[in-house]
Amino acid sequence: MKLFLQQIFSTVLKWVCQIYPKDKNKILIGIPNASFYNDNSKYFFEFLWKKENKDFDFFLLTKNKKLFTKLRTKFGNHIIYAFSTQALLVYLKAKFVLLSNGNGDIFPFTPTNKKQIVINMWHAITFKNVGYLSKVNISGKINLNLSYFLVCSETERKRMMDAFRYPEETFITFGYPRNDIYFGQQKNQKTRDKKTTILYLPTFRDTAPTEFFPFSDFDKKDLNRFLSKNNVEIIIKPHKRDSTNQRLLDILKDNPNIKIKTSVINDIDIQQMLLECDILLTDYSSVYFDFLLLDRPIIYIPYDLEEYKRERGLLYDFDEVTCGDKTLTQKQFIESIKNNLENPAKDELKRKEITERFHLYNDGKASERLFNFIKNHS
Repeated sequence: MKLFLQQIFSTVLKWVCQIYPKDKNKILIGIPNASFYNDNSKYFFEFLWKKENKDFDFFLLTKNKKLFTKLRTKFGNHIIYAFSTQALLVYLKAKFVLLSNGNGDIFPFTPTNKKQIVINMWHAITFKNVGYLSKVNISGKINLNLSYFLVCSETERKRMMDAFRYPEETFITFGYPRNDIYFGQQKNQKTRDKKTTILYLPTFRDTAPTEFFPFSDFDKKDLNRFLSKNNVEIIIKPHKRDSTNQRLLDILKDNPNIKIKTSVINDIDIQQMLLECDILLTDYSSVYFDFLLLDRPIIYIPYDLEEYKRERGLLYDFDEVTCGDKTLTQKQFIESIKNNLENPAKDELKRKEITERFHLYNDGKASERLFNFIKNHS
């Protein structure tokens, strides 16, 4: 019954939105799942906030009450609560609707493509199969009411055309607003102490929990001794479904050099974490495409590569588009850390090659390009 009422509400609201006059200077920005203050939504919103000349009325929507309260303190009425009259009016009037993931970013509303210009800023230079190419969870992944789709390169555009079956003109190659923080003085000046930080970001798995440090020769005490001796810490940011992983909790216990990063109000900023780390540790997470812009070492743990390819699939050949050591044992892992500490530039040429392939722009002006695009369409 609840689902039926939601469908009725959505249908009526969509019809009202189509006939309601639009304000060409009004922008509605949805954050991922209307709950997470991060990604391109956050950075483009703050780009608009920092502009001296307010060319547009812009609003960021969230259904997370705690997050709403926190952000409202800083940004005032630019932050709107999803279940409010203000949110309804902004939704009806907004000419531009910006998303970072999909329709759920502005829940309980649904973007229309009759009078609104809907731009999906997306959330990754995707590595694993998505959309129609995905073998799992296709339903709900396709936004049919889309005007434009943001990408970072011609390489990405071609794969996204295959994945979502949008026409070529749908894709706008501006780069991601969230990556603008990597440029300027901050690009080479990390705000931290001298301890070497490794950020561990494994990808989400559809059918099984992530195996953290999945080494047959895993030795927690030996790893901890190595980290202590070399003044290295590992910070793990697990997917929310892996945050209670028992193996992970056992690894964290009595191990001061391995820490976990979580948040009760969904405001963790991965871009800031990447900016402040020295080495990225991952498997098939597309986060490493962003990290390439920092030109720092990457270590991979592809422990279930063949299984992952069978169950989910990858958009690109793993060995062709990765640039760093592939480690399957703790011995290899420790050796890789040593080598990267001694020579962080050892994979520099390969990193540069892949960066140029997946990033048309390397200038920190993605938000500016997107803003000018919106301005020209207002």
